Amino acid sequence: MPNPHAKHSICLTFDDGPDPEYTPQLLDILDRYNAKATFFVLGEAAEAYPHLVQRIIAAGHSLGNHSHRHNHPWAMSYDRAQREVSVASRILKEITGVTPHWFRPPFGRLRTAMQRQAQSEKMTTVLWSRSVIDWGVLGTKAGIARRLARVNPGEIVLLHDAKRTSNNPGYTCECLPEFLRSLAQRGLSARNLDEVF
Repeated sequence: MPNPHAKHSICLTFDDGPDPEYTPQLLDILDRYNAKATFFVLGEAAEAYPHLVQRIIAAGHSLGNHSHRHNHPWAMSYDRAQREVSVASRILKEITGVTPHWFRPPFGRLRTAMQRQAQSEKMTTVLWSRSVIDWGVLGTKAGIARRLARVNPGEIVLLHDAKRTSNNPGYTCECLPEFLRSLAQRGLSARNLDEVF
């Protein structure tokens, strides 16, 4: 159940990291504007860059499980789909000492195997209400800026902090400062999921 402050805030969420190039840039930007976010991280990336996971937590952001390798949920066996969730949780717990509260399936595809595993680990599955589409042919700087400008209070916003195949986190980094300045002008704040739900 959202708290009373939800109507005065938005939730920025970043998928696919941590990434050694873009995650630090985004953390610096968020810190500059006193904004909080939720990072849905991949187990294999967290394992490769544990210091970035620790930095995310130390900065007051929340952490979510985005599976271990970002394989498509329907392109693997039931057992493998469950392991994608459990392995990522184990890695995050080893790094932070805490099991994540949030789970977001790769590609936003809801598969029973993953949802059941997430539920068994007491994680809440979270998708988004608005995608900035910072990927693919539509992920231009102008397009990202335009879609950020349309974000409304109470929305959960999907962005990306890692390049992977077609993501454009560099443009996201360029557009985010103006967006965060505009939030303040509208009397809104960026909060992490732990603060709002």
